[in-house]
Amino acid sequence: MANNNIGLEALKSHLFETLEGVKNLSDPEADACEKVSIEQAKQIVGISNSIIEIYKTQVDAMRTITNMDRSASAGAVLTDLGIIAPENRKLIE
Repeated sequence: MANNNIGLEALKSHLFETLEGVKNLSDPEADACEKVSIEQAKQIVGISNSIIEIYKTQVDAMRTITNMDRSASAGAVLTDLGIIAPENRKLIE
């Protein structure tokens, strides 16, 4: 399953949708598809925490690389490690 809408903004959007779904549990007029069970919400939060940890690791790696000797560009190292896609390399160089 491909998801072209990835990133922190998409993650925040999904988390707020989950919050609304949990709130809708107590709304008798909410449709079943507008509701998210507590168990589903816990699973979504758990997965979100894993995604956030990945982002934190990437930020730590970028900090480390920017503090390293400039024998290789940060973009080259991050691309070689698979942290950023080759087409995004120009954004940090």
